[in-house]
Amino acid sequence: MNSISFALNQILFPDSPFKNFISFSKKLNVKAIEIRNDIKTNLIEENDPIKIANICEENSIKILSINALQKFNLWNKDREKELIFLCKYADKANIDSIVLVPLNDGSINSAKEQIQLLEESLKNILRIINDFNVFGLVEPLGFSHSSLRFKSLVAKVINNYQSNKLKIVHDTFHHALADENEFFPSLTGLVHISGVSNNYKNIKLLDSHRSIIDDKDMLQNINQIKKLYNSNYQGFFSLEPFSNSLTKEKNIFEIVKNSFNYIESNLFI
Repeated sequence: MNSISFALNQILFPDSPFKNFISFSKKLNVKAIEIRNDIKTNLIEENDPIKIANICEENSIKILSINALQKFNLWNKDREKELIFLCKYADKANIDSIVLVPLNDGSINSAKEQIQLLEESLKNILRIINDFNVFGLVEPLGFSHSSLRFKSLVAKVINNYQSNKLKIVHDTFHHALADENEFFPSLTGLVHISGVSNNYKNIKLLDSHRSIIDDKDMLQNINQIKKLYNSNYQGFFSLEPFSNSLTKEKNIFEIVKNSFNYIESNLFI
C-alpha cells in the first residue's frame, strides 16, 4: 500500500504544552515533528534539550528540525552566536536540522546583492554546522519583499559548495507564491505543506491564510506533492498551517486527519 510520511510543525500548537503536541501527533500516528523558536511554547528558550529528547524517545517521535534561524542571509556575529547555540541544542536533543529563513523586509532588492549575501552566509553556516551532527535547511520565501524567493538560486549555491550538509525546504505555499516551476527533489531535505482556500483568490496572500489541504486548495498542493513523490523524494511532508482559526478549532484532530486522508486518496489514484 502506497503512503507518504507526514510530519507536523509546532505552529499547529503554538500556545500548548509540548506534551499536548506530542499526544496529538501520536494519536494521528505521525512519527515526526518540527519545533519552533518563534511561538509562545518556545522549547529553545526553555533550554532543556535532554528533557525534550527523552519525551520524544518515550513516544517514538523524531524531531526533524528547529524552525528557525531567522535572517540567516544577513550574516553577523549575532547570527553566528545563535546558530552555534541552536546546533548545540539540536545535538543534545537528537534533532536533525536547522531551518534557515531569509530576511523578509523588502530592504534587499538587488539580485546581485541577494546572491552575494546568500553565498557569504552559507559559507559561514557550513563552517559551523560541519562541527555538528546537523544539517542546514534553506527555505526560500516566495513573498515579493523576500530577499530570497527562488529555490533555483539556492540549488546553484549549494551545488557550487559541493556539501551534503545543506539542503532545501520545498514549501508548497512559497513555491506557489514565487510562481516557481522548478523542483529539486535530490536537494530537498524537507517539504512544508499547507493549503489556501480559493475563497482568498483575489487578495494578497499572507502566512495567516495557510491552513489544511482540501478540495478548495488553490496552491496545487496535490500536484506539487505528487511531483516530489514521483521524483523519488523520500523525506517528510510537514504540515505548517499558520491560520489562527485552524489552531483554535475544537475538532482540529478530525480536520487534520481528514486533510491527510484527502492528500493520500488524491495522490494514489
